[in-house]
Amino acid sequence: MLFRSVIARRQIDVPALDMTTISAGGGSLAAVDGAGFLTVGPQSAGADPGPACYGRGGAQPAVTDADMVCGYLNPDYFLGGLQKLDMKASHDAIKAKIADPLKMSVLEAAAGIRRIVDMRMADEVRVFAAKRGVDLSAFTLLPFGGAGAVHAAAVAEELNMRRILVPPRPGAFSALGLLCTDVVHDYIRSELLPLAEVTPDHAEAIFQGLEAKARHELAAEGMRAEDARFLRELDMRYTGQGYELRASIDGLYEGRLDAKSMQAARDKFDERHAQIHGHAAKERPVEVVSYRLRVRVAVPKYQQRSEKPPASPRPVSGALKGKRQIYFDGRTACESAIYERDGLDVGVSISGPAVVEQFDATTIVPPGWTARVDQHRNLVLEKGA
Repeated sequence: MLFRSVIARRQIDVPALDMTTISAGGGSLAAVDGAGFLTVGPQSAGADPGPACYGRGGAQPAVTDADMVCGYLNPDYFLGGLQKLDMKASHDAIKAKIADPLKMSVLEAAAGIRRIVDMRMADEVRVFAAKRGVDLSAFTLLPFGGAGAVHAAAVAEELNMRRILVPPRPGAFSALGLLCTDVVHDYIRSELLPLAEVTPDHAEAIFQGLEAKARHELAAEGMRAEDARFLRELDMRYTGQGYELRASIDGLYEGRLDAKSMQAARDKFDERHAQIHGHAAKERPVEVVSYRLRVRVAVPKYQQRSEKPPASPRPVSGALKGKRQIYFDGRTACESAIYERDGLDVGVSISGPAVVEQFDATTIVPPGWTARVDQHRNLVLEKGA
């Protein structure tokens, strides 16, 4: 859904997605500030030099180093084993920069780093949901990225969310979304005039000018205008109002705008105003503020395949790679089973504590949680009663 952005209390009338970002990730650096408090981010090690465990010269501990020390990540299976991580470098960086200055153990410092970054993510989601009156307990958390599912359960616990869905290839999830997203171009021409003074030919000329520009830019990008859909909209308001509403005129004309389609646009605006504000002032004159054109070129979409559980599923033990000590609380070791995700058949379930590893990501299943492979090969985590 597209929203109007507000920046510095000023409305920006360009298409925008309603998103919020958090300066927290695997590369977020941990430090002790001047007041002696542990902080995480917003500074980041990025991918180069990256966290200390990358062995590329990073000396300041990052969230990934804390994940390493707490046992969440396998140093020998990063990127499916293509890159080895240096556990000692993570330990030494946290000890020198965090643990020793704060007079705590390395494990406690690592757990503190994780706790802070998990709380920051949860707090941002909580505020975002509260602004919209959303009850998060009724929703499913969808983590992605290489480290999303490492922290997902901890974030879900903070938000009182009991269900997590990890897509089949979380590390490539953003790239998949980009590849499946339609190409969309938006154009706008502002011209304030009473609707009664806007002739159909004048409005048609403006839209045709926008369409000509769109066709030129599509050709420059190697796309055909014949494959695109052109959608026209008008920004209108009642005379004297300080804001306008967008009303689509798609389907209100054939070929060119005429007097009948301009009247239909006015009726569409009254209808939209009533839908949003609960009333319409049909006796008031209307002003046209802007002409908008949206051009959409559809691209092939990813088609999920639904699989039935095999008649003779492979035993879960076949996906078991071993066991590893994980420190969920920073103090007590918890022996956790390690599974290879590609070895888990549709329909099988595992119980936490467990770690599910794959080439592009790691998923943590804490104690009290179960993980199930659904018919689309999503990994669905649910918290027990």
